[in-house]
Amino acid sequence: MRSKPIVMLTLAVLALGLVGPTAIAQDAQTLTVSIWGFNLDVLEENVFAPFEEMHNVEIVLDTGNNSDRLARLQAEGENSSIDVVHFATQFTYIADQAGLLQPYDADSLENLDELYDWAQDPLGNQAGVGYTVNSLSLIYRSDLIEAEVTSWADLLRDDVAGFVSIPEMSTTFGPAALIMIDRALAMQALEEGEELGDINYDADLAWEALPQLADNLVTTYIRSSELTTLVQEEEVRVAPYASFAIGNLINTGHDLTTVVPAEGAVGQTNMISITAATDKVDLAHAYIDWFISHDVQEAEALDLIDSPVNATVELPEDICALLTCGEILDTMTVLDQAEVSDRLEDWLERWNEVMVR
Repeated sequence: MRSKPIVMLTLAVLALGLVGPTAIAQDAQTLTVSIWGFNLDVLEENVFAPFEEMHNVEIVLDTGNNSDRLARLQAEGENSSIDVVHFATQFTYIADQAGLLQPYDADSLENLDELYDWAQDPLGNQAGVGYTVNSLSLIYRSDLIEAEVTSWADLLRDDVAGFVSIPEMSTTFGPAALIMIDRALAMQALEEGEELGDINYDADLAWEALPQLADNLVTTYIRSSELTTLVQEEEVRVAPYASFAIGNLINTGHDLTTVVPAEGAVGQTNMISITAATDKVDLAHAYIDWFISHDVQEAEALDLIDSPVNATVELPEDICALLTCGEILDTMTVLDQAEVSDRLEDWLERWNEVMVR
């Protein structure tokens, strides 16, 4: 709510007839934010409403998954109404390569230095700021699956057939899940004394195993909310999940166990970028600076929404254990987005050949 002095001043001005209600409403700028349609009620409380109050601005949301929102941004080009955009790093890279973003000004972000180094400029050209780090791990119904789930390759097991879901290839973590399954199969194929090499971005072993994996699936999912529903309705017993969804998964009330597989979790930042089309550059910088501030980062983490990248945030151990926080930051695999993006078009075709049957 506005402070009382501002309210009283506004009423006084109205009483004098100097300005009408319509003019006051028009006084507020708008900032159009492209973002996922997930956890919006919490974001409204922690981020949007306070920012609107501080800057006398109305935030207008453009929601959808990464692919849909990127497609809209590409179609509209310089005529886009979007001012700032939230993308996973992979999609930020694509948008930047297409000339849809403009670099941020580090001097305009007071809180930038508080971020972990790897979050300050994830793509290395100031195309955007990392505001949260997510990890992709496994979750399973330990009350219904007798043998412990410890590996990405366990998604291929016979005892979980018909109760598996994985992210669609077109999603943020679709390529990551396939790459980690490939890594698990490569580890299984090692002879005694051999060491696992670097990430194989061609994922040959995983592609060979994809028909078998497809037979194990109840379905794939595009949005984390879909996975939550599948778990809630007991259709899924094991799946890769993104750490930002853990709060909703826990709220299903089922006996779920989270696992960092033997081959590791996949980590990636979500980024906020300023579009090339916007002329609200100062306001866009203010929005980014607010999102990466200690208070917002802490509030989002305590609500189990976003794992913090602001190094000044200290979390209770029980909260940290449910997020991408603490020791996992030192062990997670971060994929090369250029390598992934170069293969994505071909991968989507290959994926559809197997999955659309």
